[in-house]
Amino acid sequence: MRPLPRGACLRGVDMAPAQQMSLDQQLMTAGDWGYDRQIRVAFSPREQIGRVLWWIAGFLLFKCSLRPMYAWRRGVLRLFGAKIGRQASIQRSARIDLPWNLELGHYSTIGENTWVYSLDKVHIGDYVTISQRVFLCTGTHDYTRPEFAMIRKPISIQRGAWIAADAFIGPGVTIGADAVIGVRSVVLKDMPPGMVCVGHPCAPRKPRVPVP
Repeated sequence: MRPLPRGACLRGVDMAPAQQMSLDQQLMTAGDWGYDRQIRVAFSPREQIGRVLWWIAGFLLFKCSLRPMYAWRRGVLRLFGAKIGRQASIQRSARIDLPWNLELGHYSTIGENTWVYSLDKVHIGDYVTISQRVFLCTGTHDYTRPEFAMIRKPISIQRGAWIAADAFIGPGVTIGADAVIGVRSVVLKDMPPGMVCVGHPCAPRKPRVPVP
């Protein structure tokens, strides 16, 4: 079998014409590849400055805070543009990349060592539980393009949902109200409300029956 020619992508499409285009021109054709969200190659200057400031303040004021200082951590996140509801609890070991993209509802929880990769908006409704080591991932890269353009899509977790430990929530996913996502599930598409959803890939299994 002959090797693929230089510049051929995994879909078998000759990339030579794209190589003759400027990077901006290539990004303008992103809609031809099925992506309807914003595609970027790098962080904007404003985001870069914000990330540096948050890296410093996040370590000194957030990571180094005492475990029971939930109100303090809510205040720190609000200073950086996050929308945090009443009595929301965020563990100090949680990682939040761009806090100004986070919206956390009333009485919701973000557990130990959870990573909120908030390159795009992350909406978490009221009374939501995000367990330990969950990965909320709003960003990925277009592997079909030579510059690996960044793709950002928002995540929405609606009221009363529970995301169990070690679950992965991918870009563009919506978790319906009162849904349960099982341990170590990989969620790559929307999950319906009121259902117990598990697996790799995650799929609805049975209704979540409330205790009478």
